[in-house]
Amino acid sequence: MITASQGHDWRQWVLVTSIPLARLDTSDEVGGLGTGAMLDYSGHRFILSAEHAVKRHARGWAIVVQQDGAGQLEYYRPNAFTYVAEFRRSTTSVRCLDLCVAEVSSKLQTWYEYRTPRGLFDKRPHHVFQSDSMASPDPDQIYGFSGQVRHERHGLSAIVSEMVAYPGLEYSHSEGEIHHFRLPVPHPGHDAFEGCSGAPIVDLNRKLVALVVGGNTGENTIQGVAIQRAIPNLEFLASCTSGI
Repeated sequence: MITASQGHDWRQWVLVTSIPLARLDTSDEVGGLGTGAMLDYSGHRFILSAEHAVKRHARGWAIVVQQDGAGQLEYYRPNAFTYVAEFRRSTTSVRCLDLCVAEVSSKLQTWYEYRTPRGLFDKRPHHVFQSDSMASPDPDQIYGFSGQVRHERHGLSAIVSEMVAYPGLEYSHSEGEIHHFRLPVPHPGHDAFEGCSGAPIVDLNRKLVALVVGGNTGENTIQGVAIQRAIPNLEFLASCTSGI
């Protein structure tokens, strides 16, 4: 059991676990939005997200750092995303997973900001997960995630969205690398979660277990790809460079 104060603190922490992503065109106009998680692994820092959000061969994906004093967004552009796949020797087949990874600067700091037309009301650094914070799902745990939703375009270049936390999920079962989590309320429809793909699914112990990749309205569940499936890519990337 947790106290009301502990539950409030955890929900506030869930808000800072999701890193906003944006796809910029050649004119630096926003053409798409997504979510990711930041992770330190073996002396390197990485951004992880869902492949169906940060599609292969898509150009222009950037991490939203913060809004500057002039009201403009600051971005960090990773060099390239790598995409996770599994090779099966028995069939010599390759199966792509809904997961991608990019190395970023070990000093990269991004910020959660709550802004309204009246001003800035909350600004906190985003959480960076550590390698020992990755975990498997536990049926006795409570889970949550957050993501950018309710996107609205204002004028030619402004996009307004809201970062919302969804607590109270319970682990149901796994199918391969996909974990299924039951929602505490009826599934509101996929449009309600648009922009959450790639968001970290976390437990009350602040462990990272999966990244959001979908949902099922009939089963009232959210689906996440197991974070452990990214470990081979993380180890390979960490072994290739001395850091950024």
